[in-house]
Amino acid sequence: MVVLGIDGLSYTFAAEHWSDSARVSRLRSVFPTTSSAGWLSSLTGLDVAQHLVPGVVFADPEGSDGLINVFDYQGRDLTPARETVFTDARRLGYRPHAVLGDMETYGGSWRDALLRDADPVLGHRFYTPDAGPYRERPPELLVDLVRNALHMALAGPGHGPRLVWCYVELDRHVHHFGYDRQASRFLTGIGQLARELADAGTIVLAHADHGLTATRPDPDLAELLDASARKNGFRMGGAGRTRWLYPAPGTADDLAGELAAELPESVRLARSDELFCEAARSRVGELVLVAEGEAFLADPGYRYEHGSLTDAELDTPYAVWMS
Repeated sequence: MVVLGIDGLSYTFAAEHWSDSARVSRLRSVFPTTSSAGWLSSLTGLDVAQHLVPGVVFADPEGSDGLINVFDYQGRDLTPARETVFTDARRLGYRPHAVLGDMETYGGSWRDALLRDADPVLGHRFYTPDAGPYRERPPELLVDLVRNALHMALAGPGHGPRLVWCYVELDRHVHHFGYDRQASRFLTGIGQLARELADAGTIVLAHADHGLTATRPDPDLAELLDASARKNGFRMGGAGRTRWLYPAPGTADDLAGELAAELPESVRLARSDELFCEAARSRVGELVLVAEGEAFLADPGYRYEHGSLTDAELDTPYAVWMS
């Protein structure tokens, strides 16, 4: 069995390209719609309230006053998740392999939790061949690289059935260019590859963590929050189209009132209790900002972003190819 984990793939885009050759179902992502939360839910079966990873930047799990970046964090207290789909595969007699692909660029406790009980397969990177800014690569080359990685993992030493999970960070491309012709050619090629494998007797699945929606930087919002942070002394965490604020003790009500009078209508201001259960709530700030329109905090080079509650971000594909 081959499982393709394609970061940043929306249900609509997948269904448009794969419905003729695969059974494509609609799944619903977790909130916030970030890779850190979504992949951990996908591979452990736990929601955010259980695995406690709400986003990218949040309160230190070890209890210090600092904030962590989940992709850099090294520590045992990141998540209580202890079993993955790879654990299940071993239990059922499969040899579980994880082609890290573009996940080779990440490290730390988050990746360790995702890939627990998998045999790592290294040396195959697709959308992230080098450190530094994103560079486009021909879609046909990317498909060939995925094909080679899968064939090597499937033909590795040993006998018996095996599960090969392969991570592909399409998200890197979509951030900059959206679901464009290059992404379309890649999806078409991946569908053809999946059909080849299925016709040869391999079950092929594909899933995603989230989609992305059109987003543009709002310099006025950035200036407003910077000025308020200097005045009120709050820190900010979160990721993408959802950010949370950590006000100084006893100042949340005043800060909420001040921001409510200044924020644009396209930005939702909520108490964290409205969006997170108590367990996850301990890691996010008291106030949460969620983008409901295109203008928000964003990288100047991004045209698409994720993290909020639009259907484009929440609806993800589950595709199956069989002989």
